[in-house]
Amino acid sequence: MTRIPNFLVQQHRSINLASLDSVPQIMIVTGPNGCGKSTLLDCLRSSGGSGGPILYVGPHRVSARQVVRMRFLAGRKLLMRDLQATDNLPNYEGINIHSRTRSAWDFDESASYLKYALCQIELDRQSALTTRFDKDGRVDKDAMPDIWAPLKEMTENLLPHLRFDRIDVSNRDSIRCLWKIFAKDVEVDIDDLSSGEKAIIQLFFPLIETRVQSRLREFMGETEPDSEEASIQNTLPISHESICVLMDEPELHLHPNLQGKILSYLRNLSGRDGVQFILATHSTTIVEQASSDELFLLRPAELVSVGENQLVRIASSEEKLQMMREVFGSTTNITAMKKVVVVEGSKAHDGSRRAADERVFGFLSDTFSQFTVISGGGKSECKTLAESISEILSEEISQKLRAVALVDRDVEENATDELGVIYLPVSTIENFLVDPQVIWAAVRLVRHKVSLKSEGEVEAAIDSILDGRFGAEVERRVKALVGVYVFRLHDPVDEAQRQVDEFVERVRDALSEEKLGEFTTKSRRKVVELQELRKRREQFDGKKVLEEFYRRYMQGSGMSKEIFVYGCAKEAANRVAVKKFVQDLAEKMEAELVGEGGLLGK
Repeated sequence: MTRIPNFLVQQHRSINLASLDSVPQIMIVTGPNGCGKSTLLDCLRSSGGSGGPILYVGPHRVSARQVVRMRFLAGRKLLMRDLQATDNLPNYEGINIHSRTRSAWDFDESASYLKYALCQIELDRQSALTTRFDKDGRVDKDAMPDIWAPLKEMTENLLPHLRFDRIDVSNRDSIRCLWKIFAKDVEVDIDDLSSGEKAIIQLFFPLIETRVQSRLREFMGETEPDSEEASIQNTLPISHESICVLMDEPELHLHPNLQGKILSYLRNLSGRDGVQFILATHSTTIVEQASSDELFLLRPAELVSVGENQLVRIASSEEKLQMMREVFGSTTNITAMKKVVVVEGSKAHDGSRRAADERVFGFLSDTFSQFTVISGGGKSECKTLAESISEILSEEISQKLRAVALVDRDVEENATDELGVIYLPVSTIENFLVDPQVIWAAVRLVRHKVSLKSEGEVEAAIDSILDGRFGAEVERRVKALVGVYVFRLHDPVDEAQRQVDEFVERVRDALSEEKLGEFTTKSRRKVVELQELRKRREQFDGKKVLEEFYRRYMQGSGMSKEIFVYGCAKEAANRVAVKKFVQDLAEKMEAELVGEGGLLGK
């Protein structure tokens, strides 16, 4: 039985309504900043009902270095689980902290008590050895269980490069908790571990603390406390309790690989000990590894209707969740709760030396940070993807969110926006970068390695490249006029040869010498017109022009093509044409996506 089987949170800070009738054993809550994830966990701390404690790990965790002196360890018994289940930290001689309040909006310094708690256990272990020896006159090595085995197991699972070694009490004025680093074969005190290593130990020790205490009682010959005593002392083994652990941003200070281990470890603890976990997270790694049963989205109040539950399960099945991940590119693109812009081009990959259009947009203007920008492939693929995303957003996430396809104009100079589709005002996004002032500013760090010595020479170089592309631009428009012909075999298949012959005949008619001549004349006339109107930088293939400029003048500069393009995009952000494009786009997005008479409607 789960410790928190259901809940209802209403009118609390940024949450108008968040409820769930059946809370799973592991629940992962994600959503954009400000949607109320921390508020939700803070409210769940006070959940009623029977069962064990509700442990809470806040988002603002700090731990101060502690000098542990022997004389302080005889004070109040410290149990980390008790500290995580309380709202205020106790006074304890020897521990100096700034804040004793534990909430989502204060520094949580409960981790500063961990070193003392570990040292107290060691003091109890040594006391048990002494008592046993005084009683029996001897202590066989095999009779002493390794009380630290749960801590060693946890470290091995999550921090395999470390091994808990011992508590060193040789200096009574500075007791140390020592871990060994395998690669260096050195001992390190817990205070000297990295922030990520300490975060893992501080995060998970309270969950294994009961097992450590149980091993200690076993050696001392004590029985487990009965239910009545345990309800007072809060010392029942985890396996006998229904407890819940609330974790806000467990990924803090952790490498993505270590974040990935967290979820697996929690699943093991949940399955073995019956612990319920409710996590609030921004971790892409954790969210991507979550199953459909575990993953929930807390939506901002402004993106749901009045009286509507802000908390929703993202997908009703694993198959549907996988489909949504494939459509959106990642779960993070779903949970960002932003308007979606699907742009032409291939997806950006880490390590790739190719400039991705989705990143170019980000360098052009900070406005694009307000959107989720996804690469969608070719023009038709972008349109189809935007339509699919809009359908999913509307049905599953929020009816106030949609997606649009922002596509290249290419040679369609007169193309107009349509349902869910916005055309760039230029041929390709790179056309905004084909500007002598932009390029000269972008290469400032490597000018001494470039043959061009002034902005004027850059302008002349661009014009030379544009002159050389006259024929290519004519052919580009001819191909657009011809279009694409696709052959598909239809029933009856035994007439395949006839179908092929008819298809070939249609293509021959479409590509007759006379029609190709007409297309060529029309295309040549259009290219000449663009020259006369001085629109070559806007309507020629900007991607090819920029590639040719790099090939001629930048290859020996030491600046990669990717950095060159991104640098140009950053400088182009100041262009009047770019600022107008971004402003117009924002207005179109608002009109189309909100639906006030826009192209997409409500």
